[in-house]
Amino acid sequence: MASYHLSVKTVKRSAGRSATAAAAYRSASVIECDREGRMHDYTAKRGVEACFILAP
Repeated sequence: MASYHLSVKTVKRSAGRSATAAAAYRSASVIECDREGRMHDYTAKRGVEACFILAP
């Protein structure tokens, strides 16, 4: 039987972190940040079997 695990971590802009960069890193993809005007590219990251982003 499979076991499910959920880990939630907060990203604070006041600490100098970017939610867009964190999402790109976790999904090993390219995401453009409209607020900063930067492109976050983590496609070279290994070990990601599948990735999908759910947005409202």
